[in-house]
Amino acid sequence: MEITKITSKGQVVIPQDIREGNMIKPGERFIVYDLEDSIVLKRIKNLEAAKTIDEFERAFRSTWETAKKRGITKKGMEAEIAAYRKETSKP
Repeated sequence: MEITKITSKGQVVIPQDIREGNMIKPGERFIVYDLEDSIVLKRIKNLEAAKTIDEFERAFRSTWETAKKRGITKKGMEAEIAAYRKETSKP
């Protein structure tokens, strides 16, 4: 997991390690989902197929199932993120 921030122009940087590990090239497209209080980027190869909610469901079904099995909750994730931010913000 990496942390990034949004620029004054509304741009979000995908960290270099993630870009390189996933071979993301300039100009590639992503779908942006607004999911309650989360924003999700999904890399797309076929724009027409990706426009449906079914594509989103298929893409994240296994992630949601794994989180549920492991007892991962929204509050737990928020606590982990807060702890990480606190740890990395120390001089």
